[in-house]
Amino acid sequence: MEKNLSEHSEKSVRFFDLMMEGLKDHVDAETFWDAVDENAVFKFDYYFPNLPKEMGKLKYKEWLEENTNSGSSAEFINLYKDLSTPGQTTIIMQYVVRFKPGIPDMNFLSIATVKDNKVVAWDDYLDTSK
Repeated sequence: MEKNLSEHSEKSVRFFDLMMEGLKDHVDAETFWDAVDENAVFKFDYYFPNLPKEMGKLKYKEWLEENTNSGSSAEFINLYKDLSTPGQTTIIMQYVVRFKPGIPDMNFLSIATVKDNKVVAWDDYLDTSK
């Protein structure tokens, strides 16, 4: 049976809640922004209008506050955690973001690097294969 990704499901949650679900066992924080180190770097390997290719925590937080659709939700497709490097966890989160009706769903892959219980790097990719 084919899954209709355009419809919201019970698994759909707000973006930051979903990211914290993926990070929860590896960070000492209750919220996404508390889980991110002050010097963390976010890199975006796709183009959105007014989205820089790279920015720090504060700039990304500001950008999201100005550009986030309050009606959107997200759901994991896959989640993988690499614990093979001592002192570091790499968390690979593949997820779908659902926007309001009329805006197509988008699949993303986020790779978070966690050291000392904080996210120190974040690489974001857009799945354009659909």
